Order: sequence, then C-alpha cells, then structure tokens
Amino acid sequence: MMLNMIQLFVNSAIMMSNLFIPVIAHELGASGTEIGIIGAAYGAALFLSTYIFSRASESISPKTVLFAGFLSAAVTFFLQIFATSPFTLGMIRAFAGFSVGIYPAAMMLYVYHLKRSIGKFSSFMPMGWAIGNLLAGIIAVYWKIFILSSFFFAIAFLISLMLPDIEVKAKKKTDYFSRDILKKNWNIYFGFLLRQIGANNVWIIFPLYLISLGANELWIGIIYTLNPTMQFFIMRRLDRYNTSYLIHAGDLLSAAAFISLIPLTEYYQAVVGMALIAYSYSYLYVGSTRMLIETNDEKGAAAGLLNSAIAFATIIGSLIGGIVLEYSGFRVVMVVGAIFAVLGFAVVRFNSSDTPQKSS
Repeated sequence: MMLNMIQLFVNSAIMMSNLFIPVIAHELGASGTEIGIIGAAYGAALFLSTYIFSRASESISPKTVLFAGFLSAAVTFFLQIFATSPFTLGMIRAFAGFSVGIYPAAMMLYVYHLKRSIGKFSSFMPMGWAIGNLLAGIIAVYWKIFILSSFFFAIAFLISLMLPDIEVKAKKKTDYFSRDILKKNWNIYFGFLLRQIGANNVWIIFPLYLISLGANELWIGIIYTLNPTMQFFIMRRLDRYNTSYLIHAGDLLSAAAFISLIPLTEYYQAVVGMALIAYSYSYLYVGSTRMLIETNDEKGAAAGLLNSAIAFATIIGSLIGGIVLEYSGFRVVMVVGAIFAVLGFAVVRFNSSDTPQKSS
C-alpha cells in the first residue's frame, strides 16, 4: 500500500508540473525549437540520472536512494516558480529531470523483493498522471501548481520513511556501463526508445495543439486525464498476458493513436486518440518491464535502463517535435510520431529471435 501511495504522489507531482511547460515556455517567448530544447534539457538530465542510479541501486541501500530522490525533487520542483525566461526555465527543468531520475530503479526493486504485482504497482503511475493533469487543469495558476508538486514529493518522502529496509545484491557482476544487459536486451530497449521518441515528439507540443483547436487550461487537463485514468485500469489486468504480445500490440496501437490525432478540427476529438494511447502505453510498458525483470539477474539495472530509454527519448523526441512544429506545423508532428511507433514495432518483431530468455 505504501509503495502504491508513493507511486501515486510522485507521478501526480511530475505530471501536474509537466503539463503546461510548453505553454509557459511559449508565454516566456520561446520558439518551437526552443520549446524542444527545454524539453530536451529535462530529458538529458533524466537520462543521466536514471542511468547512474539504476546501477547504484544494485550496491546502495534502495531506501537511501529513495530519500535522495524525493528530497531533491521537492526542492527542484519548487524552484520552477522562479523561471523568468526560456533559459532559466530550461536550467531549472534540467535540475528537476535529474531529481526525477534518482528513485525509479529503487522503487522497482522494492516491488520485486516485496513480491508485489508489477502490473498493479505500474497502474498507480498513470493514476498519478491523471490526478496531476486534472489538478493542473483546475488550478491553472502555474506557481501554485509547482508548489503543490513540491509538496507531493515531500509527502512521498515522509511515506518512504515507513518502508522496510531491503538488502539487494546483484547475482552476477557486470561492468558499470551495463554492456551485457544492453546487448542481451537491445531490441527491447531500442524498440521502446523509438516508440517513445515518437510519443515525446507529440507531447512536447500537444498542449499548444489543443489550444490552437480552442481548448483552455481546464479542458487540456481533462483531456490529458483520460489517457492515464484508463491506463490505471488496463495495467492492473496485464500480468497474465504474454510479454511479446503486449509489446507488439503496444507499438501498433501507438501508431494508430498518433494517426487519429492528425485530422482534428475540435479539441474534444482528441478523446479517441487518448483512449488508444492508454491501451498502447499500458501494453508496451508492462510488457517490456515484465520481460526485463523476469529474464535478467540484475533486475534493478535492467528495469532502470528502460527508464533511461524513456529519458533519452525525451531528449530526441522533444527536439524533433519542436523543430517540426516550427517549420511544418502540428499535423506533421503527429505523422512523425506514427512513423517512430511503426519503427519500434519493426525492431522488436523482426528481431524476435533475439528476445531474451528467462535466466536460469
């Protein structure tokens, strides 16, 4: 229960803070490319942090890692109220991204060693996103949103004080750069990376797209809430399904979702695409996470590297989305998202013989 509550609070904090960053950047005078750079700065720091701490979680007390992550995030998310230009916004977002990357691998180790359901635990991530999106849309005052997100991280820290200590030792020692893990699972990571590049290419500009179709802050929050709310219920029922099936279905549904967002003429028409995205990401995330944990000895590192792929995709996807928006418009961004999702499917599907087998 405590792990689920932590998952709920931290993801609410992240999403309520993330939702209006493109809008804030635009109001501060950022161009499409600069909006992409701000998103990339967050993603680059997140990538570096998740990579470092996915390895550290195998040798440092996971509880210590959680403390560091939640406390630093409480500080850096509060600092976002002081952004006064695209440059300062990008710098503070980078600090926030690094903080968010500290704790995910340690959280997954707790789930595994306490024998909790990965699907059910994962489902509280999108539920947190849903709550965060809705709160951000209702509050619609940026500095209040940042203060509340900081407060949620502080609550997560207080809850983590009550978690038991767990001792984690890697069964098989590998190099710090995880080359063995990357080589064994390359198609899972690369396929997920491609899909997420397409997704982040869309999300970095999507609030602006909705505004161009007539949405206000409240409606943006409501539309964004639909996707993660559905994910909460979907993820809880996926533990019994074949992981390869989930990954393939996730990629194909992602392509369909981004294509459905191309012909919109009113903001409320985005509901169909959001529903498809809910299924696609649920399938892809649970399938990939389960496969990595079930087939690798260094479970924290293997699962943590998936978060690194998500973060690295934020860098590339944000840059692509911002540049495409500036020079080609919103609908071309959606086309690019669909192309990357299909490429992700191809990488996993046509390299299925390389799919890792369960460790003995």
